[in-house]
Amino acid sequence: MKRLTSYRYTVRILALLLLAVPSCVEKFELDIPRSTQNYVVEAILLDDARFQKVVLSKINLDGKSEPFDDARVVLQSDNDDMEIALEPRGEGLYSPLVFVPLARGDKYRLVIDTDEETKIVSDWEEVPDAIALEGGSWESHTFEFVNDNGVTIKRNGINFKVNTGTFQSPNTFLRYDFETAHINEAPFRDPRCDCLNCYIISGSDEFLNITSATESEGKSIKDHLITFLPLDKRFSFRLTMLVRQTAITRNAFHFYQSIDQQRNLNGSIFDPPPAIIKGNLYVEGKEDINVYGLFEVGRLSEIPITIYKSNIKNEFLTYLDICYAGARINNIESFCFSCYAEEGASPRPYYFE
Repeated sequence: MKRLTSYRYTVRILALLLLAVPSCVEKFELDIPRSTQNYVVEAILLDDARFQKVVLSKINLDGKSEPFDDARVVLQSDNDDMEIALEPRGEGLYSPLVFVPLARGDKYRLVIDTDEETKIVSDWEEVPDAIALEGGSWESHTFEFVNDNGVTIKRNGINFKVNTGTFQSPNTFLRYDFETAHINEAPFRDPRCDCLNCYIISGSDEFLNITSATESEGKSIKDHLITFLPLDKRFSFRLTMLVRQTAITRNAFHFYQSIDQQRNLNGSIFDPPPAIIKGNLYVEGKEDINVYGLFEVGRLSEIPITIYKSNIKNEFLTYLDICYAGARINNIESFCFSCYAEEGASPRPYYFE
């Protein structure tokens, strides 16, 4: 079964170009400059081999995006003017042949030659301090919200939180994402089924959580809220959340901050019209070609947070409840027979100990 990608680079082409145009009282048209070609670059360089890659796509005049595999992509380092070639892997993906070690203070920039006349370059980005994750925790929480009919809805769930190590610099900027893994033992499984080795993994594709040393008002962060998960069948046995913390540059922080601000517009007539969010990439000498995206340089830290059903006091529908309820009305979900029928089914992830 196809596993959901554990880390999806937060910068999305949609987020960059149109970024979920708010549902406004009046519709606003984004003034996206038309040119013969526009590019989207999703580039990340962390101190982890899984996250050293570039995804390049081209936007045609009809607005359709397609992977671009014919570019020359290199990382340039200010360390002895070193260049590191990234190899094409298909579907617009480029990555280095060997791991690129990062050290605090090193500077890198990305250079992409799409043809003889078009060169996409990034600003120079400096590798920030590494910030450790020193603890994770969870707590039961009741989330309240008012629906469209004016009715207050309460949802019981779990808040997941983390603590960081000490900041070495006041210019510390952090971005968080996560993925979860849980067990589905498929109550109606065939005894011959190898279902106990199946785990359901889901990511945080549309998730954006950033903070900074300034916002924390201190030398470290305590009980930073990652997310709230409502109680559902995922908690039937055990759920583990892997929290990823990336120390990022000031440029990246401001980029994500702009995305977050646009995403949170209320959609009133007093809101400014949505704008194109530009990152740290541009085409040398050609103002009529647009590049959307970000070259992100950072340092990664991870921590798992585990919760067992026996620790949860509130009631919720487990896999067993759902499957037996389906049996009573002769409408049984396929995941009751095999966990591999559920989206995200995967072998045991490394953090699920």
